[in-house]
Amino acid sequence: MLRMPEFRYHHARSADEAVTLFHALGGCAGRGKDAVWSAMYIAGGTDLLPNIKHRLFTPRHLVGLGGLPRAEIRDEGDVIVLDGGVTLHRVAEDPLVQRALPPLAQAAGRVAGPQLRRMGTIGGNVLLDTRCLFYNQTAFWREALGYCLKKEGDWCHVIGGPKTCVAAQSSDCVPVLLALDASIRLLGPEGERELSLRDLYQFNGFDHLKLTPGELLTQVRIPRPGAGFRGAYRKLRVRGSIDFPQVGVAVTGRWDGDAPIDLQIVVGAINPQPKPVRKLEAFLHKPLNSAAIEAIGDLVNQQTRPQSSVAGDVAWRRAMAGIMARRALADLAG
Repeated sequence: MLRMPEFRYHHARSADEAVTLFHALGGCAGRGKDAVWSAMYIAGGTDLLPNIKHRLFTPRHLVGLGGLPRAEIRDEGDVIVLDGGVTLHRVAEDPLVQRALPPLAQAAGRVAGPQLRRMGTIGGNVLLDTRCLFYNQTAFWREALGYCLKKEGDWCHVIGGPKTCVAAQSSDCVPVLLALDASIRLLGPEGERELSLRDLYQFNGFDHLKLTPGELLTQVRIPRPGAGFRGAYRKLRVRGSIDFPQVGVAVTGRWDGDAPIDLQIVVGAINPQPKPVRKLEAFLHKPLNSAAIEAIGDLVNQQTRPQSSVAGDVAWRRAMAGIMARRALADLAG
């Protein structure tokens, strides 16, 4: 049994109070692998608490977000707003999300299992820590290995070198949100700001979020798709529930009959940074026939470069990215 290290829990009643508490309790010193977290935010805790048990983080204080005003999903006309504390279960089951953003409902409904979806939040899924077979282990296991570049060590066991950490961004919702051109609202001591999700992630497994430590995600904002919108999310994992993705593929676009007039494909769980697929313009304003679908699948395969930081053969995961893109496109074109 893994024992939880000691910490104090602080019950915030508003987003402003949470940010104030975070910094008053010591906040975070340093960045990336050198970060020392005296305090951390906790909402559902489905990812954070296991990481604390593994001594990946050892904060002395947790600032609880459960006392914030009820999280809601709102239709603001051109934008659909999800408060950061909305549970993944609610995202998956909400009629507005199912009607206007079906691939997001699909992705949220495939996170872990039903118990975890009722606790985990959309904000936590967006800011999910990167994962690696050599990182998400007990402290005893990591010590026996000699640690890793992301935590306590100076060597990446995946790529066999001291410079780059390739722990994977393994959120299910993020590829869909990127494809939908979503943004997030953040609250920090300097006030509020909005950041495009495409600008949030960077290719650095131990510092993959372009955030100032202590900024609190308060909203996820998604532009309402235009007429003819279609989308799908496909997930590859060992088991039909619980597991993180080995590959996740989001496909969204707008169609005019059988021809896409806009098309976005984003591949997740392969690197620290989700991968938007390039060079899709050649397939726009033309019927999406079987030859075009096959060619797009080849394009996804060519641009997907998984790392062995996630379970599953690398070549197989790469091939499956193209296959899942083809299947999703065939369903959307059907």
